[in-house]
Amino acid sequence: MACPVFTANAFIQFVQDYAWCFGTGFIVLGLFLAFLGRKLFNVAIFMVATIVVAGLILFIFYATCLSDNTEAWLAWLMVAVSVLVGLLGGFLAYKLEKLGAAALCGWGGFCLGVLLNETCLYLVNSVALFWCVNIGLAIIFGLLGFFLFNQAVMVATSFIGSYMTMRGIGIFAGGFPNEYALINMIEAGAIDNIDPVFYAYLAGIFVMTIIASIVQFKMFAKMEEAEKHPYNRLN
Repeated sequence: MACPVFTANAFIQFVQDYAWCFGTGFIVLGLFLAFLGRKLFNVAIFMVATIVVAGLILFIFYATCLSDNTEAWLAWLMVAVSVLVGLLGGFLAYKLEKLGAAALCGWGGFCLGVLLNETCLYLVNSVALFWCVNIGLAIIFGLLGFFLFNQAVMVATSFIGSYMTMRGIGIFAGGFPNEYALINMIEAGAIDNIDPVFYAYLAGIFVMTIIASIVQFKMFAKMEEAEKHPYNRLN
């Protein structure tokens, strides 16, 4: 009965098996988003949409038809397929900038909800609360991204980039709870504390978000007025 709770699912195991690839990728992309998210907005939105779509597709593959015993070549084939579809999602986000910006900020809100659940809300042992908080924050941040473009994008990309960087470090070092495993443990009522190391990651995310936001706001102040205009590529 305990196996589904304490055994990492196939997707998590796949990521851990290739930590050098996924961990390094998260760190590099995280640093880029954190410090250049608004300056190179079109690149950032393309990257984020690609990662999110590819990640969701890969997760679905592992949740439905792949297992811990999947051959490495098949697993990487699924990664390739997911990335190709993700690139299409990234292109659509690039073309639909307004919706793309809202989605980018919405993902930042979702990540914030995950952190809140991993910090304290897990104590409630409610999967419904987990999803309500995450989706609610995603909607709120998405609306902010739509109506307060520059400020929202800079803060959101600083936070997302910081989160991804610490997540990448966590893939190598451990101690950063996985969202999927957290949901399973909440459903089973099998969690009563979080690894204390997680709070070091939380502090790292908080400090890095502040530093990255300051850097982005300073870079934004030096940009040409035409560059500061939301969706300037379409104007």
